[in-house]
Amino acid sequence: MRKLNTYGPSLIVLGTAVFVLLAGPSAVWRLTYAKTEASILQASQALDNNPILQKINQAYRDIATLVEPSVVHISTERTDRDGFGDPRLVTSSGSGWVYSRLGYVVTNNHVVQDADRIEVQLHTGITREAVIVGSDPYTDIAVIKIDPVRLFPALRAEPPADGESIVQQGDLVFAFGSPFDFRFSMSSGIVSGIGRSVGVIRDDQKRWVGYENFIQVDAAINPGNSGGPLTNARGHVIGMNTAIATGRGNRLDEGQFAGIGLAIPIEMIEPIVEQIIDSGSVKKGFLGVGIVDRESTIANELLRIGFRGYGITVGRVDPGNPAYEAGLALGDVITGINGQDVRTVADLEAIARDIEPRDTTVLSVWRHDPDGGDLETLQIRLPGVVAANGFRGVWLLELNDKITDWLAVLGFSGRGVRIITLEPGQPARLAGLRPRDIITHVNGAPIASTAQLGSKISTMMPGDVARVTVWRYDTQSGSGHLTTHDVQLTRLDEMRIMGTIPVDQHDISLQRLGLDRIATNTPQLADEFGIQFLPGVLVRAVVRGSALDGRIEPGSVIVAVMDRRVANEDEFFAMLGRFDFSNRGRVRITYITPSGRRRNTHLALE
Repeated sequence: MRKLNTYGPSLIVLGTAVFVLLAGPSAVWRLTYAKTEASILQASQALDNNPILQKINQAYRDIATLVEPSVVHISTERTDRDGFGDPRLVTSSGSGWVYSRLGYVVTNNHVVQDADRIEVQLHTGITREAVIVGSDPYTDIAVIKIDPVRLFPALRAEPPADGESIVQQGDLVFAFGSPFDFRFSMSSGIVSGIGRSVGVIRDDQKRWVGYENFIQVDAAINPGNSGGPLTNARGHVIGMNTAIATGRGNRLDEGQFAGIGLAIPIEMIEPIVEQIIDSGSVKKGFLGVGIVDRESTIANELLRIGFRGYGITVGRVDPGNPAYEAGLALGDVITGINGQDVRTVADLEAIARDIEPRDTTVLSVWRHDPDGGDLETLQIRLPGVVAANGFRGVWLLELNDKITDWLAVLGFSGRGVRIITLEPGQPARLAGLRPRDIITHVNGAPIASTAQLGSKISTMMPGDVARVTVWRYDTQSGSGHLTTHDVQLTRLDEMRIMGTIPVDQHDISLQRLGLDRIATNTPQLADEFGIQFLPGVLVRAVVRGSALDGRIEPGSVIVAVMDRRVANEDEFFAMLGRFDFSNRGRVRITYITPSGRRRNTHLALE
């Protein structure tokens, strides 16, 4: 029996070899073919009898049927100059989606900016001329308008009743548009991440000026998809595709798909679009805080509040210990001990080892007054026993440590952004927020980065109330807690983004340029002045006796500054802010007279 067990496998192999030799290769091939044929038949029957895949397939078709009528293809034309100064026609294309039955279509700002002519093709193949209603270059959102006849607006996703985000990581998504001019295409994927900020919305000088809170997807998004809708598994729009645009205006670089697609979330789109439809421009809310991400270093935060030098930071001082009683406080920067410089925790420990318990220890400390007072360097006297025992009860951090490490010392491990400064008289300070507060939520939505906070606030209007939840450390109890503040937003001055014209200086600048009153042009204002509506800045009045008096007629519409189109007041001021008027500088503007004639003139300080 043991021999059979030992030789059994060998006999089987030998028998198979004899069979192959006797039967020949053709028999083996027929046997293999029959086996494969049986497997194919079995798989075919299983698929025919499996309703799950058929339902998924039909669901994809249904999404295409539901969404495609709301998708549009956008073609633009503009006149540019070649290297010899000769005019040349430049064409480009992108995508968009019907926002309402009134003819409003949403797309990316970079798709239509600077266009002299815009043509929209509906899913039926019908083409219609479009005009720009308004745009917001800082979120890359624009609204155009077409003839409102037989349109199918897209269905837009609504926030869940439980307050959760519309989009979650892992959600199934579908991207629509015209990639590489393959019109009315559809691709699918999942949400790879949310709250992404990649620094792609920039001005002509390549400065990052945008508010970004992108949805990251692995659905294919390529040049031409820009402006098209991104939908969920119900066919409801949750975002707008944005091929990576690293420039605006005359230069547009778009990235090709490499597994990462970006889309603007619907929560940002809707308030921007509603403002544009209502007024032709966008007014953003302003909180009045200086913030840093948790991944920033402590040195970066200290630099923002005025510290220039070296030292170690006091992350926490336990209440009741001698260092606390002597006056050492959270946020102090220890720069020296007993006259010796301190750059690292190791330096402090090395000096402390030579201190006798009966001695008095003198710390040189840099301290910032969070209420806006002067910066100061203090001398704090500690009992020598405190230093000799290694500053027990004092948690120390080096300047290259991250804010995350500091917060961990304080007992906070969640997500949020840290307030480092508060502007006097601005909403956040008036509502009771404090430096070193950690903003964790705004209106119930979690905040994980400075970009997310900026994007959230920028979609709210001046006068809106933002419910801001912060985590605050209490130095007296040595613990932290959550607190909520209602902050009524003021208006964000667009010049803060550009970093040029001081706040509240617009009127003074305008008067000196010869412009008395201007306004973003709207259909209502156009009717008031008896002119044809077109996007731009309406000149309501000029300064009497100025160089513009008698040159620009009230009712004229400024449409470009230095050959760059401007569609509203904010864009006009943004363009003016890029030029120096102080040294006899002059800026060329293009305007349309009330009679419809196109003319140029120059603005200069008087």
